[in-house]
Amino acid sequence: MHSTAPAEETPPSLVSRARRHLPTASWVLYDFSDTIFSASILTFYFPLWVTEDTGGTDTHFTLALSGSMLLVALTGPMLGTLSDRLNRRVPLLAVSVITCAVCTGLIGMFGGLATGLVLFILANFLYQSGLIFYNSLIVNVSGETNRGIISGIGIGAGYIGLIVTFLAFSPWVDSIGNQAAFLPTALLYIVFAIPLFIFVKEFGSSHKVDLGLVKESYQQLYRTFKRARQHANLFRFLVARFLYMEAVNTVTSLFVIYLTTVGDFEPSQARTMIILAVVIAIFSSWFTGWFVSKFGPKRVLSVALLGWIAVVLAASVAWEQWMYWAIAGVMGLFWAGPQIADRVLLTNLSPHGQVGEFFGLFQMSGRLSAVVGPALWALTTWALLSLGDTRFRIAVLVIAVFLILGYIVLNFVHAKRESSDLVEIPNE
Repeated sequence: MHSTAPAEETPPSLVSRARRHLPTASWVLYDFSDTIFSASILTFYFPLWVTEDTGGTDTHFTLALSGSMLLVALTGPMLGTLSDRLNRRVPLLAVSVITCAVCTGLIGMFGGLATGLVLFILANFLYQSGLIFYNSLIVNVSGETNRGIISGIGIGAGYIGLIVTFLAFSPWVDSIGNQAAFLPTALLYIVFAIPLFIFVKEFGSSHKVDLGLVKESYQQLYRTFKRARQHANLFRFLVARFLYMEAVNTVTSLFVIYLTTVGDFEPSQARTMIILAVVIAIFSSWFTGWFVSKFGPKRVLSVALLGWIAVVLAASVAWEQWMYWAIAGVMGLFWAGPQIADRVLLTNLSPHGQVGEFFGLFQMSGRLSAVVGPALWALTTWALLSLGDTRFRIAVLVIAVFLILGYIVLNFVHAKRESSDLVEIPNE
């Protein structure tokens, strides 16, 4: 009698493995894509277009930024809930990306400062709304054990996009002006978002958009707020996020203006400094993602906020240019921490079937902070105009208070999933 040895399994081919990872890779690539937009339009070229090319001021930019964020804050929760009800987020993201790119490419092509600000408000509103659908899709491309790693890789890819933005656009901007960056930004934003539209799959039955579904989305939101006490832990986290993102959003949006005004840096020097911080952030984001999966998102988020507090306080008192270089290096270490950890933390806290809804509220808290932060900055620098450049240092200290409060509130958040408000949980 002889036995038959089991046939060896054929290892999966390189092609099949690549196909299996295509959805995750495509989701990560979108982080690269959307950072091209945020770097060009929110951090560097559009603010400088306003203040240097059109005769505007930092107040024009901050008020336009606040206005667009207010629109997101008012509509974000409904859009997130609607995406849950539709059970389709990729089409909603595609519409947001394409229309955002059109608005971006048109900035400066006609009209003056006022027209450019209106197009910016629309483009940023669409970009920020798209993030609701994009962040919600993380549950489609990862599991709870590797979600932190995937989030970290995505943020790292995003920072690579930021460097590509500066290096690729700088020759055009230096020879033509800041407006030269807007059309390439729009094109690259669409091109690198396309793989997500194709390869990220959504499961379960979908629903068509109609007025009844929109009404149902608002009703679900009402039920959630009505049961706010049951969701006290989640709402506590959203309050903490509002506080710390008020600071993070304001600092990242106005850092270039702060460097050129208070630090006496040339725009090219400020660009180099940001690239230094981002190179460090690329590597730190990958380690941060691993730490999130290893130690949990709340612990990593707390450490990241302590790092941000140290950076902001140091920036408020720095007086030598080498100090700003050192601050930029440390900022790179902690820059990605909140972004990597808090979206993973939200997926751990959100009730099943309501991920999109709470990502809408998550985006609302962040965008409300982006309304308050720049507006508070503008108010502080305007009210203390007689103090000269010292008013900017005081504005940074005001921002630091919000970081500290956010860290304190976060310490009262419990890392546990809450029960669902839904009688019938839709497939995800």
